[in-house]
Amino acid sequence: MATSFTRRTFLKTTALTSGLFGAAEADSADAHFDILIRGGTIVDGSGGKPFRADLGINGDRIASIGPTGTFRGRLTLEATNRIVSPGFIDMHTHSDRTLLSDGLAHSAIRQGVTTHVVGNCGSSPSPLGAPATVKGQRLSTYGDFLAALRRERTSINVCGLVGHNTIRRAVMGTQNRRPSPAELRQMQDLVDEAMRSGAVGMSTGLVSPPGTYSETAEIVALARVVARHRGLYASHIRGEASTVIDAVKEAIQVGREAGLPVEISHHKAAGRENWGKTRRTLPLIEAANHAGQRVRVDVYPYHAGSAGLAQLVPPWAHEGGRGAMLARLQDPVQRRRIARDMIHGTANWPNFFKIDWDDIQLTTVGAVANRKWVGKKVADVARSRKCSGVDACIDLLIEGRGGVGMINFIMDEREVQQVLRHPLSMIGSDGTAVSADTARGMPHPRYYGCFPRVLGRYCRQLKLFPLETAIKKMTSMPADQLGLRDRGRLRIGHAADIVVLNFDDILDRATFAAPHQYPTGIDSVLVNGTLVINSGRHLETRPGRILPPQRPRPN
Repeated sequence: MATSFTRRTFLKTTALTSGLFGAAEADSADAHFDILIRGGTIVDGSGGKPFRADLGINGDRIASIGPTGTFRGRLTLEATNRIVSPGFIDMHTHSDRTLLSDGLAHSAIRQGVTTHVVGNCGSSPSPLGAPATVKGQRLSTYGDFLAALRRERTSINVCGLVGHNTIRRAVMGTQNRRPSPAELRQMQDLVDEAMRSGAVGMSTGLVSPPGTYSETAEIVALARVVARHRGLYASHIRGEASTVIDAVKEAIQVGREAGLPVEISHHKAAGRENWGKTRRTLPLIEAANHAGQRVRVDVYPYHAGSAGLAQLVPPWAHEGGRGAMLARLQDPVQRRRIARDMIHGTANWPNFFKIDWDDIQLTTVGAVANRKWVGKKVADVARSRKCSGVDACIDLLIEGRGGVGMINFIMDEREVQQVLRHPLSMIGSDGTAVSADTARGMPHPRYYGCFPRVLGRYCRQLKLFPLETAIKKMTSMPADQLGLRDRGRLRIGHAADIVVLNFDDILDRATFAAPHQYPTGIDSVLVNGTLVINSGRHLETRPGRILPPQRPRPN
């Protein structure tokens, strides 16, 4: 439902935001706009040069961009010496469930992020094999999930991907086999329901069961359903380590055969023995684009990733689900085989890399007795218990019933910068919207600092790219990839998702040792024409919407 910035809404907002940075109220009879952002330097998202102008907003839309000092607003935000840009679009998040329980999305909106793309890496809260309650919401279909988000109301916009792993599990469980023709049709029907309900596409997680058990033909068959709805294929590809080159080729193949855009998630080369391989994958992606395909990548500005610790267990040991995996870990004979495969790999394990247990930091542990190890390395546990790193890892998984998280320091910083700088890359945090007041464990700092880190460290300090390029990677590029024709650029008639920031001050504060810290430098954030953040304060407004793609998709 469109946001109407009525006089009553304005007075309520003014009362909530007394003490706003540079805010002033004008008599409504003299005002040209509901909100005027005055005197800022516009970086419009297109990649063009910055320019100084006033920006007027009426309702949920940008109504004017023009010479400064010309207009009046009911509420004026003084933006002199500030950058005014489109709201940032996070191309890769896992906020599906947290937004159901806490729609305020503190760690996202305080970075200037106004839209989250959820449902990545093949995982979404639905569809489910049978109705279930997720975060207090009764879900079965993907439409149920989107309806639950609308009821919860969120401070940020949401674009939803339906997860292939979730679909396969709903139809086939975690069996390592091809689907029957009837099962494939059932999976296609679930994809169709999701797309008709408002999903922007489908994601795969081809390193995690049951997605890792699927063949390319299965993915293509489902992606063709997405293509009929002009959706997107986003993939945590089938290996980011030794097989990363072939995995990129497979993602491109899926897009080519199904006829839809491709998003390669958190592109990297994992493991020291694989560093440098993006020098071969990026040309493959360039060639696909030159051949007429639309293939993009997203990347986060850190040399460490994060996942479940169970991802270090070979795929064969996951068949049948978490309970079956834990049973195998506790069986002495199978445990020895698992440990051997974790150290040496297997012929059909696409995401294997050589593990240094000092590079694996624990984020959550599952077991209360192991909470002292949160923030420590698996090697620390091994040294304390006087056992090998692989035995410490297996024991932690058993003790935590599989619910153990990790940060893995597996990337080369120079290669991270290479991917960040590439013209076909955009920014995705791979994080989750949480609140520093209630979040548990020690998650990856990307939850809180991804976008300010790009602007502060890589743009301002290291000068990896100009400001207008950094902003483009966060705004118009993801909007075009998602088919959001009225987002990602500051243009008259576009949705008023807007960030006012201090480029001289913006910087991430979250660290691997102390992640629960919001960044500096974000003054104001508006979502659909409504103030959500000002002077570092969350106003607890919830103007976010579910954003389906607006077809046709731009070229």
